[in-house]
Amino acid sequence: MSRRLWDAILSSSSPRFQDWQKILGSVQVPITSPKSFRTNLGPEQGVEVYMLDLERLDFKQRERLKQFVSEKFGIRLRDVEQVLEHDGFPIRAEDVIVSYDLRAFL
Repeated sequence: MSRRLWDAILSSSSPRFQDWQKILGSVQVPITSPKSFRTNLGPEQGVEVYMLDLERLDFKQRERLKQFVSEKFGIRLRDVEQVLEHDGFPIRAEDVIVSYDLRAFL
């Protein structure tokens, strides 16, 4: 049995909790790595984020994400898909709680 050494869930204290829960359909957050990094999100500089693991999103989750981005930023769905394929999609670190299995430290 193979288990990940880390897991990520939505932070219930996040101001975006409801949006993310609606998009993901649960509190589980598929991220590519437990290591966050800083990036610019529009005019916001140096925002700490994780990258969503888009490969682990099912069809419905991906469609909800595309619809949300399209509506929020006024971008055509076809363009959202291109951006997701090319750039991926970040989730703010403040929206996520990452926990580690003790085996990660042994």
